[in-house]
Amino acid sequence: MPKAILLKNKTTPKDPYLENFVSNGYSADFVPLLDHIHMEKAEIIAFLKTDYFLHKTLAFIITSQRAVEMLNECMSILKHTDPDITQIIYNKPVYTVGPATYRILADAGFMDLRGGDKAGNGCILAQIILNDDIYTGIEDSDKHITFFTGETRRDIIPKCLLSNNFQLYEKIVYKTLPRDDIVTRFKSAIDNIDQSQRSSSWVIFFSPQGTEEIVSYLQRTKDQFNIASIGPTTEKYLLGKNLKPKVVAPKPEPVSLLLSIQKNGLNTR
Repeated sequence: MPKAILLKNKTTPKDPYLENFVSNGYSADFVPLLDHIHMEKAEIIAFLKTDYFLHKTLAFIITSQRAVEMLNECMSILKHTDPDITQIIYNKPVYTVGPATYRILADAGFMDLRGGDKAGNGCILAQIILNDDIYTGIEDSDKHITFFTGETRRDIIPKCLLSNNFQLYEKIVYKTLPRDDIVTRFKSAIDNIDQSQRSSSWVIFFSPQGTEEIVSYLQRTKDQFNIASIGPTTEKYLLGKNLKPKVVAPKPEPVSLLLSIQKNGLNTR
């Protein structure tokens, strides 16, 4: 069967990209590019219990599935130690990008989710935040919002909010380090593709971060592989490396990605 090589860490407890590809006749391999190291849970839990977060912060932003995993682990602990605090947090407005992260948050118990499939990237999400009615009549000095993020993140959302006088607090909940086995894992995934299935198999980029060695490999052998990008930012990066994706997902989520790949297959028959 054709294979999807997913250049990302597998999301736990379940990965929607894996589920979607496997249920549609693909095998799938993950090639992790980065090690995600969570910060100390005790530190994050202590912040979640502060008066600032519980009562002054109007809403929070969380766009990374790694950040969601860390938050969910902390919330699981709080459920047992401080259930009243847990309910306050679950009812806070939460802004997120894309339906996949939205779904994980909803499954975890967060009740007031905003953005999701209406926000395909950080720029759109920032505009959703700026136009949200919950800030109507609120003094700029009281527009407190927390961004749970990794040590490395894009500047789009912070720059937009800060330039519009939001009181943004960034809480780092994980950091990333490059792996030293990227090319070895990638070559192993490639070697496991049956020669007859190569033309219908895909290498899927989710972010530029950590892909330098794989890009160099593909630049030497690019005619052998179909390349897909999860969105326009990653597409721009690949084009700058003279790698043209055959598919760019219209939305950064599993169904849109797979439908685009299937449509490409029909058009090339």
